[in-house]
Amino acid sequence: MTTDEGMNRRDFLRMTGVSATAGVAGASGSVAAQEGGNNTTGNETGNQTGNQTGNETGNQTGNQTGNTTGNETGNQTGNQTGNGTAESGGGSGGGGSGPIDYGGYLDDANGWGGDGSTTDMTGQGEVTITVGPDSSNNFDPVAVHVDPGTKIIWEWAGPGHNVQAEDGQFESEIKSEGTFEYTADEEGVIPYFCQPHKGQGMLGALAVGQVPRKEPAAPVTPAVSQGTKNLGVATFATMVSTLGLAYFFLRYGGDYEQ
Repeated sequence: MTTDEGMNRRDFLRMTGVSATAGVAGASGSVAAQEGGNNTTGNETGNQTGNQTGNETGNQTGNQTGNTTGNETGNQTGNQTGNGTAESGGGSGGGGSGPIDYGGYLDDANGWGGDGSTTDMTGQGEVTITVGPDSSNNFDPVAVHVDPGTKIIWEWAGPGHNVQAEDGQFESEIKSEGTFEYTADEEGVIPYFCQPHKGQGMLGALAVGQVPRKEPAAPVTPAVSQGTKNLGVATFATMVSTLGLAYFFLRYGGDYEQ
């Protein structure tokens, strides 16, 4: 067999290298399409695919990846900004810009939903809090955010309760019906309780005006995506198969130039 008729070793190695490059580029393009531009790796992969293959498919993959990344970034920024101000329309006085900080006072309060559960009642001159709704030992709502000068009205719905501030700003008698009023003039957090049922979790709080807030929750670092793992496996498999074929032909076959 002559050099023109068969494949010699040099030609085979050249073709093997081209095949390996194309295989890795193809795997990168597939993963970029699956990722849909969710992270930087997908974007870079799409661009590399377009540059390496020089065809329409690669360019489209890179462009779609970049566009998707831009759109998702804009949407996420808008959503996070809106959510950050959802709890309250008041100021953020005190250290952070997250949920109102009650110093752990409400952690064991009946009916408390955790950080971010404060009911925003700013902008209202008068608000009502129910005492012992449905024969329960809790306040509804548990915590409210109001402006300075707001009148707070506690309305009894169950027997044997009172309202009493931890720091002595107000204290009602124990009763089964009626109301109790307090005007919140000073800014800050006012924790309060029901004396007969404090040990059972009947706790509440007023957040008046500018109040201390916690730091926002730290962003969650995403784990390595499945698409990225697939890219690594595909690249490794392509390299191993290419090297294996090269070794086989070098060791056992192929025409040699004279």
